[in-house]
Amino acid sequence: MKSLLFLAFLYFIQGLPYGLQSRFLPIYFRTHGMSLTDISMFKLLLIPWMCKALWAPFVDTYGTKKLWLTWSMVGLIFTCFLGSFTSPDHIVELGVVMFLFNLITSTQDIAVDGIAIQVLTSSELAYGNIAQVVGYKFGAIFGGGVLSWLSDYVEWTVLFICLALVYVFSLIFVQIFVHPPQQLKSEMDEGEKEHGSMERKLLPGIKSTFQQIYNTPGTLWIMMFVIIYKLGEQGALNMVPLFLIDKKIPASWVGFWTGMVGQGVSIFGSVLGGWAISHLGYTTAKTLKLTCILRVIPLSLQLLVVWTWSEDISSFSSLLSVFAMSAMLFISGTVTTATFTLMMQCSQRAPPTVQSTHYTVLATLEVMGKLTFSVMIGPLTELLGYNFIFVLFIILTSIVLLMFQKFPYLSISETIVTNKNS
Repeated sequence: MKSLLFLAFLYFIQGLPYGLQSRFLPIYFRTHGMSLTDISMFKLLLIPWMCKALWAPFVDTYGTKKLWLTWSMVGLIFTCFLGSFTSPDHIVELGVVMFLFNLITSTQDIAVDGIAIQVLTSSELAYGNIAQVVGYKFGAIFGGGVLSWLSDYVEWTVLFICLALVYVFSLIFVQIFVHPPQQLKSEMDEGEKEHGSMERKLLPGIKSTFQQIYNTPGTLWIMMFVIIYKLGEQGALNMVPLFLIDKKIPASWVGFWTGMVGQGVSIFGSVLGGWAISHLGYTTAKTLKLTCILRVIPLSLQLLVVWTWSEDISSFSSLLSVFAMSAMLFISGTVTTATFTLMMQCSQRAPPTVQSTHYTVLATLEVMGKLTFSVMIGPLTELLGYNFIFVLFIILTSIVLLMFQKFPYLSISETIVTNKNS
């Protein structure tokens, strides 16, 4: 339980910058007249999350995970103080701060994922992914919804100073209270001895690492799945708040329901997904397939709202839109927990020396799919309009269901058996 709480806390602090730039800033920018295309382009600052697999072998090879956590938090404190001197009206300066946030937190994520893979047993995987998803989403709620609410009462500088204090507390917490389990500690000591040898060549090591990753059973299917499984859903969740803003719905109302209440519902869905796998006996495959099918329902309801919107019934339509988005977020939470559990099951099947890098590659591809499409959403929406972009979201969500015809049941079931016998 102590390990799960620690992981949840670490993922919480990683979710703070994401909430800030995915929930707070888009609403702020759109309210102040920024185009959908420019808002989408701002998400290019998430590129470090797409590239982190390139330096994951370096994090795996040099130093300990606790050392990487320590220095990443020091970097986040510095970045927060740098951010306190910026303003959302100065796009270039703010972009530099957000890029630093993403670069540091993506590196920190490699270390945290590596710890999670090593300390969680097969029976704890679902709980571990609940801690991951829920902790990250609570961070996103704080960074998006809470900061959006506070922005009406305190200055921008104070917001970043508050974030800096959160990271200061995190740094102290890690230094005083975190003691790696004996198994992990011995692996670290053994790894440090190996790293002292100059015979280990970096480039051949990287080539061998990615070869081992590719050869891990089930990896290719999961790679393809995580790239596309969130496209339609993520597109809808990004565009609904901006659609409501364009319909003259108050930004504070939109921020509250989509940034705070919606994310709370998503957290509940994440917990339910992990509970279903852990206690109800649902397999990861069954849970994932069922929830991917259910996503089409609220997405279709959202499409109906967009197509039938009228100023005469705008109050009812906005409530219906929030309901549909909340339902989609609830299902999305379950889908995310099941997917990350599947990813971790597959990563545990990889050789121990590349497990955290294996998981990082999968997580990077997951972000790559969402980020690439998120950048394209703005221009596509301005080209096609809201009516037809939501049709595209439904098509993309439905295409994912075809992949379950090739689901690698044998590989994943073998993974579970192997972990239980280990």
